[in-house]
Amino acid sequence: MAVGLAAPESMNADNAITKETKLFGLIAEEAMKNRLFAVLNKMIKPKAMMIPMNIREDDFYFTVANMKKSHVNGAYIAKEYQEAVLDLLDERDETVEVYQKCDFVVRDGEKLKGFLVEKNDIDSTEELARAIYENYIKDM
Repeated sequence: MAVGLAAPESMNADNAITKETKLFGLIAEEAMKNRLFAVLNKMIKPKAMMIPMNIREDDFYFTVANMKKSHVNGAYIAKEYQEAVLDLLDERDETVEVYQKCDFVVRDGEKLKGFLVEKNDIDSTEELARAIYENYIKDM
């Protein structure tokens, strides 16, 4: 790293991903503008890491469908894709069925399970990060 440049605060302490690191994506058209990955990475390092993924609409289906055979354990799905992801899910929780949108996907073997984290009373990025950590990452 060049002298005088600080490491991005969004990555884990040494910016390293090992075979043991649980990987999560943040899928959005402009993922780097979403603070969720930076806030969540502070909670989950070094055991896991969320990586922002700038995905165009025409690449969305390919990206999520290929998660089934990837090393990515899950992904937060930004608002612009929360309805489109429904067609790619193998399983949905009851809340996804009711609201017909999904904001978090977990890979279980070669299946994608969809959940809706932002259903009630989440007012901040910090609260969303905490809910994702507690429900989907903590016990992995």
